[in-house]
Order: sequence, then structure tokens, then C-alpha cells
Amino acid sequence: MMPKYLLLAILLTGGAFFASAQDTTYQRIIAAKDDSAKVIQLANYAYPFTTTDTAKAQKAYNELMRLSRKLNYPYWIGMVWVNRGYMSALAVNDRQAISNYDTAIYYLRKTTRVDKIALCHLNLGSIKERQGKVNDKVGHLTEAMRLLENTKYKDLLNHVYNSMGVLFFNLGEFEKGLTYFQKGLQLAKEEKDTANHVEALHGIVNCLSSQKHFKEAFSYGDELMAVATASKDNGCLLHAHTGLTDLYRRNQQAGPAIEHAKKIVQYAISGNDLQYQLIGYLSMADGYQLAKDYRKSIEFYNKALVLGTEKDVVIQLDDIYKGLSDAYEQIKETGKAFSFYKLYIANRDSANTVKTRNNATELDIKYQTAQKEKDLSLNQLQIAQKEVQLQKSRQMSLYGIGAAVVALMVALLVFFHFGSKRKLHQKQLQTMQQEKEIQLLQAVMQGEEKERSRIAKDLHDGVAGMLAAVKMHFTTIALHVGGVLQTEGYQQGIHLLDEASQEVRKTSHNLMPEVLLQHGLDEAMRRYCNNVTNSSKLLVEYNSIGEIGRFIDSFELSVYRIVQELLNNIVKHSKASEAIVQITYQSGLLSITIEDNGIGMTKDAQHKDGIGLRSLQSRVKAMNGKIEFDSAAGQGLNAYLEFETAGLEKEAEFSIA
Repeated sequence: MMPKYLLLAILLTGGAFFASAQDTTYQRIIAAKDDSAKVIQLANYAYPFTTTDTAKAQKAYNELMRLSRKLNYPYWIGMVWVNRGYMSALAVNDRQAISNYDTAIYYLRKTTRVDKIALCHLNLGSIKERQGKVNDKVGHLTEAMRLLENTKYKDLLNHVYNSMGVLFFNLGEFEKGLTYFQKGLQLAKEEKDTANHVEALHGIVNCLSSQKHFKEAFSYGDELMAVATASKDNGCLLHAHTGLTDLYRRNQQAGPAIEHAKKIVQYAISGNDLQYQLIGYLSMADGYQLAKDYRKSIEFYNKALVLGTEKDVVIQLDDIYKGLSDAYEQIKETGKAFSFYKLYIANRDSANTVKTRNNATELDIKYQTAQKEKDLSLNQLQIAQKEVQLQKSRQMSLYGIGAAVVALMVALLVFFHFGSKRKLHQKQLQTMQQEKEIQLLQAVMQGEEKERSRIAKDLHDGVAGMLAAVKMHFTTIALHVGGVLQTEGYQQGIHLLDEASQEVRKTSHNLMPEVLLQHGLDEAMRRYCNNVTNSSKLLVEYNSIGEIGRFIDSFELSVYRIVQELLNNIVKHSKASEAIVQITYQSGLLSITIEDNGIGMTKDAQHKDGIGLRSLQSRVKAMNGKIEFDSAAGQGLNAYLEFETAGLEKEAEFSIA
């Protein structure tokens, strides 16, 4: 079998950083002068921790981000986002990983490093494949090829060719896969790139043997083994022996297939590669089944099952259960065969259900027959004496079983019918209750906004006007009473009146931001972030991606309030020095990411502030949106919001001259 390289590109993303990393090293780097040398040292320090200690990696990348912004290095800003995306992808946080890679591309486009942009597309393609969005992966790989062709980055272009080959091979389109693997092979030979050379040959052998072109496949197989052996590289040798195992198995040659499968296990154990060790055990089991040594086949299927279950790396459970079922059937242990076949049915895809039902019935009949034959052999004498009577009894039993089965099926159909109606009714009641709760929450939110508007108007028209009148009277008195204008008390009073007027004006604008109604959500959030930066010690960076138009007033105001509350919480509680607000609009989806480098939230802090978090979640839910928080002590806070905007956009207004 040819393994599916689901995240192969991501493993290349970090770049060529090599460094030993100790806490004393980090302290020495931090103490150094802020210059380009410090940037390189931080990058080298952080990268090894991306797979071993994400907390240390995040800490170092936060410092690298600060320094890169200070020195205006868009390349290193982009690379920090690349590695953040890498860590999110490893944690299977695909939504955050996609956002990080999109941001990385935004900054890397300000540089000439098309190779890093192409790497981002490779990784995005890998994530899309994991999500089952194969067409999106093809789009990202195509963009990576467009960027890399006619550049000096031949090794990366070669990797893209092989990735396209793997994609089409996994889809069963062997001719398309063969075309890309041959491109990769030609380029690898030109560049003397052994790793891509071996990978391309492996793909060609699999495509040819899958189409029964065994003469050509064996020719390429000989070349594959020769190149891998000369390289003495563990990964190359695993590729080679895996390709030849599948080739011999497809050509019905059990002996050579088993020998190469043993080599897979040998090299996988020496390299501590659990996935290839599992592939090796499965290949040996398939080989022994081809050789009709079914007990040996069962032994290695069980090894694969134990390894995969213990290490949580099983991606072929259905293959293992099917192999065990077939092997036990061959040695007439039909009870075990039927048990494993049921496990196979439970773990495989639901397609081809008619064939599945027939196979299960056939195994069940064999099992029941074997049990009856066993009972008959133990009671052979009585059966011989009462053969005619037992034959009639058996027929009556079969008729009775048939009638019972029919009755049971009818009862089950009735039960499932009424159960389905009951579940549908409960779901409708639950939906109605949720709609009532959402309507109530929306009414509360609208009432709050009306009250804010009234208070803002009262402050602006009432209190602010009174303060202005007081100042005017003070000024008039000072003009008529000599010497008052220069007194300290008078000056202090005027100063306090000015500060009070500014605070009233600021409070009025926060309660009902006019800029939101005039310019829309994008500009209002940008100005608010600038105001927070100017009025506190928190540096807030604001980015918008995509063309963010106008939405209905109530939606824009609700989103603005949510972001306003999140930033206020950061200012009050996080002890952060930097925060990032990023708003993205694409294909009717508005997403907002808010991050800071503060102290984060412990479980106790989350429990203490649970009411505030639940209030935010309720408000977002009322807007048919989603909100997620990712935080731990010392690692800052990440908040992600997402809203479907269908029906909320304002139509552009056109005038006809």
C-alpha cells in the first residue's frame, strides 16, 4: 500500500532552523541588543520547540513578533505566523491554522520569498484534504506550482509535483498521478535530489502496478531499490521496501512481498516510525494470506491491531478486521470470522450496503451451520435413530424462525417509526424553546442599545451642555473680578471642567459610536483599536482581510460591542503589552480573531469570570454566530468569532446622473 501523506508539507514549513535550546540560552538572547542578529537567534531558538514544548515556542515567537515589528521585518513577521499555523495544524486546530497561514501570506507577499508563500499553500492544501475538501487542496497545490515554476526553488517544486501525484493516486486516478510523479522524477534527477527521487519512483511503481503494467513497474522498482540503497537513508529505504511489497503483492508473488515487508518493519522500528511499523505488519499479514499461511497472517494482523490501538495511530482498522475475518474463515473458525466481520462492518464506510448485508448473512449461516454440525456430531446416535422426526422438527423450526424474524422486523419498523416521530417532536420543541430564548435575548440587547443611546444623548446634550455653561460663567466672573484669572484655584477649576467635559464626550461616544453609523464596522473597529492604543499601555494592531462592506446597523453595533468588551477585558485583566485584532470577510463569512500576549486565564480565573464569558457566548448565539476561546496560564488569550452574513449586507446605493 502507498501511505497517504496527509500533512507531509507541514513538516517542511518551519524552515531550516537548527539550534540547541536551553532556558539560559533564551535569557542570553533576550538580554542582547535588538538587531537582526537577535532576530535570527530567536528564530533558531524557537523552532525546535514547535513539536516538543509549544509553551516555550509561543513565548519565543511572541518576542520574535515584537522585535520583527519594531525593526519592520515583514519576512520574520510572516514566518512567525507560519510557525503558529504549523503548531495549530499539529494540534488539529484547523480553523486557527488556516487563519494563521492566511495572515502569513499577507505579510510574505511584501517580500520576494515566493517559496515561503508556496509552503503556506502546500500546508493549506494538506489541511483542506484532512477536512475532505479535495478541490480546495488542488487549488492550493496549483497556486504553489504557479509560484514556483521558473524559480530557483526546484526542490520545493519537486515536492509539489509529488504531492499532486499522491493526491491523484489516493483518488484512484492513476494516469494523472503517474503524470505528476514523472515530472517529479525528471526534476529530481536534474537536481540530484535523492529524497524526491525516491518518492517519485515509489509513486510511479504504485501507479503502474495498480494498472497491471507489471513489466514497467518492476523496471522502475529495480531503480527505486538501487537509489534508496545507495542513499543509506532510513526514510528512503522505507519508501522503497513499501513500494516493492505492494508491487509483489499485486503480482501475486507472496515470498518476495513478505521479505520486503520484513524490511519495512526492521527500518520502521530502528527509526521509531509507528505508522510505517503498522504498514509493515499489515503488509506481512497480506503476504502470508497470499501464501495461504493463514495462521501467520492472523499473527501479524493482531500485531498491527495491538500496535495501532496502543499508540492511537490506526487509520486502517477496517482493513485489519476484514483481514482477520477472511483468515479465520479460511481455517474454518467461522465464529471468530463472523465476530471480526461485524467489527469490520462497524468501522468501514457505509457504502455498498447490499453486498455487506449478503456477506454478513452468508457468514452467519456458516456459523449457525457449524454450531449445529458440532451438536449433531456429539449426538450422532440419537440423530440416526430419529432422523425422520428431526427432519420434520427442523423444517418446523425454520418456519417458526422465519415467522419470528418477520414479526420482529415488523415490530422493529413500528418501533423505529414512532421513535423517529417522537425524536422529531422533541427536536421541534427544543428548536422552538431556543428560538424563544434567542428572541428574548435579542429584545434585551435591543433594549440595552436604546438605553445606551438615550444615556449618550442625555450626556451629550444635557451634562456636556451644563459643563460648557458652567465654564462660560466662570470665565465671565473672571473677566469682571480682577485677579481671579491668575489664581491657582481658578486655573485648577477650569482644568477639572475641561477634563470632565472630555470624559463625558468620550463616554457618550463609547455608548453610541457615531463613526460606526457613518463609516461602518471596519473603520469603527480600526479607530477604536487606535483609541485603545493611545489611551492605555496596550499596543493594539488591527488588520482587515477582504473587502468588508456595510451590514445592517443592529448587526454592526452588536459585533462592535462584543469586540469592545473583549478588548476592555484585555486592558483590565490580561497584563498584556500587545494585542492583535484581525477581521476577515470572505464568501458571506465574517470572522474575527483577537489575540494578546498576556497572562492568559487559569481554570480558576475562567470559573471566576464565567458569567462574563457566558454572557458573550449568549450574545453571539443570539446573532447566529460562533465564539471560541483558547487560553492557558502564561500563554495569552485567543478569541475567535464567526458570523454568517447572508441577508445582513446593505445593498450599495447608486445614483443616476
